[in-house]
Amino acid sequence: MLARVSVRPEMPPEYEQQVRFHVKSELRRRMRGVRGAIAAEARAERSRAIVARLRDDPSYARARTVAAFIAVRGEVDLATLLAEARAAGKTVLLPRVDPEHDVLVLHVHGPSAPLETSSFGVSEPRADAPIVAPHNVDLVLVPGLVFDERGHRLGYGAGFYDKLLPTLTRAVTIGVAFDFQLVPELPDTPGDVPVSRVVTDARVHAPIAR
Repeated sequence: MLARVSVRPEMPPEYEQQVRFHVKSELRRRMRGVRGAIAAEARAERSRAIVARLRDDPSYARARTVAAFIAVRGEVDLATLLAEARAAGKTVLLPRVDPEHDVLVLHVHGPSAPLETSSFGVSEPRADAPIVAPHNVDLVLVPGLVFDERGHRLGYGAGFYDKLLPTLTRAVTIGVAFDFQLVPELPDTPGDVPVSRVVTDARVHAPIAR
C-alpha cells in the first residue's frame, strides 16, 4: 500500500505579496533600531571607511556629476567625500522631493548653498537650486536601511528611489551602507530596482544574480 503524500498548496500570489511587504516592514523597523544603537564615534569611523572605498572607486574617479544625500537618522556620513568632489571640480547633486509629482528631483548643491528640511525630516536643496536631468548624471550614491547581495534595497517605504533609479540611464548606482546592513536576500516586491553594487565599511559587493 502506497503512503499518502501530503502536498502543500501554493500560496495565492496576492497573499504572498502581502507577506513579503510585511517582512520588509519588520526588517525596516528592526534595522532602524540596530543602526540607531551604534555610537556616534563608531558611526563616524565606519563612514570614513566607506568614504575611503568610494574615493578609490573608478566610477567616482570618472564621474563629473555625483548625486548623493545628506545623512539623517544614523545614515552614512558622506560630507567629506562631497566636499572633496566639489574641490575636484565635480558637480554635486542632492535630491529634493517634488510634492506635485511625488518624485525626487536632483538639484545642484554648492558648498555654501542653503538647505531646507523636508516634511520627511530630510535636508534638501531649495526649490530654486539648478536642476540636472537624470540622463546627465554619472554616479548616484544611494542610501538605504538594508541591501541584499543581489543589489536590492530596502528604504523608508516611500518608494522615491525606486522611481528615480530607472530614469538614470547612464549613471552607476552604488548603495551605501554599514556592513551589517548588507544581508543575503530581501523579499522581492513589485517596483524594486537594484543598484549596480554596494559599498560598506568592510567591502565592495558586486550583486549576485539568483
